[in-house]
Amino acid sequence: MQSWRIGLYSVRCSLLLIVIACALASSFVGAGATPSSGSGEEVKQAEPAVGQETPQTKAYLILIRGEVNTRLARRVREALEKATEAGAGVAIVEIDTFGGELVAAVEIRDALLDARLRTIAFINKRAISAGALVALATHDIVMAPGATIGAATPLRLTWTGPEPAGEKVISYFRKEMKATAESRGHPGALAEAMVDPDVVVPGIVEKGKLLTLTTQEAVRLSLAAAQSESLEQLLQAYSLELLAESRAEAEAARAVEQARGRGWFGQFHAWQVWIILGLIFALAEMLIPGFFILWFAVGAFLASLLAFLGVPRALQVGVFLAISFLLLVFSRTIFKSYLLRSRESVPTNVEALKGRTGLVRKVIDGSLKPGYVKVGGEVWSAICEDGAQIAKGAKVEVLEVVGNKVRVKPV
Repeated sequence: MQSWRIGLYSVRCSLLLIVIACALASSFVGAGATPSSGSGEEVKQAEPAVGQETPQTKAYLILIRGEVNTRLARRVREALEKATEAGAGVAIVEIDTFGGELVAAVEIRDALLDARLRTIAFINKRAISAGALVALATHDIVMAPGATIGAATPLRLTWTGPEPAGEKVISYFRKEMKATAESRGHPGALAEAMVDPDVVVPGIVEKGKLLTLTTQEAVRLSLAAAQSESLEQLLQAYSLELLAESRAEAEAARAVEQARGRGWFGQFHAWQVWIILGLIFALAEMLIPGFFILWFAVGAFLASLLAFLGVPRALQVGVFLAISFLLLVFSRTIFKSYLLRSRESVPTNVEALKGRTGLVRKVIDGSLKPGYVKVGGEVWSAICEDGAQIAKGAKVEVLEVVGNKVRVKPV
């Protein structure tokens, strides 16, 4: 009974730990003049429309902040669908990101190109790497003072840190950036120079250097349509009225991203989080009785490898759950049946006396007058239920253990 209670407690603790880990595991702006550039050229401003009778167009705000990942890509697709359903004519994509997953960036790019409404990118701080691709997928690019865009060379994570991706990936992404820029009327050569350091744009970037542009440089080179001090100034310049529901959703998304960034796990990469979870599972296996949650550690370590290789997070979680539960099932069926079968069949304690041979030390007279037999170095009180008398010194075989006596028969 005590072992049964310990086993039940072990299972409960293990399930609670698994749920907690999966929940974890399960885990991504006034107006004014701007100083001119050093060359003395004036920067085009997004000036508010004054004296125009044109009715304001409905606009939908979409935030792209923090890491570009599959979760963000899904949210952008859903927001574009909501904008169309709400009757918006323009989608404003406010960007502030250092980049993220290449696959997720391409998904956002495709969603913007397929959208049935005009799109405007408002780069409020930076559109680096994957963020540059997203910005190029919009019809107009407007940048806040002091913002930057570029440095889009794909990277791969290694144990020593991020390194440039292989030539095949760079070649693909270079053309992806160029095609995206050309489809929206942006300079394709500038887009290529943001990806491949071998691209030369005379007077702008030399060989061996990646292109990153400031707000003033982007406006001067006609990559950005204008600069805007704030989102409100942009809305006035384009005669737009922001839908209330989109503003509320954007503020909610902003709050979620800020909270996530302040979280303890926000400072780690996905593969590092999986390793931490794997170590937690392995430690729990050593502390909690029973052979139950080691397989979840194996699943977490495998998910860490997939995360390191850049596999989408949804697939990471799916592989973690599938591998962990499959190994758990096998450990309770195949492993137990074949690996532990011989161990379970070995008799122990008093059960080991059955079938053994002993020597009578005191005469046994049936079942009423027990005698003594020596079996395996121990002396037991013995009876013989068939009523026979067994003399001292005779050999007997133990049939069973009855209480504190053994029942024997002559050999």
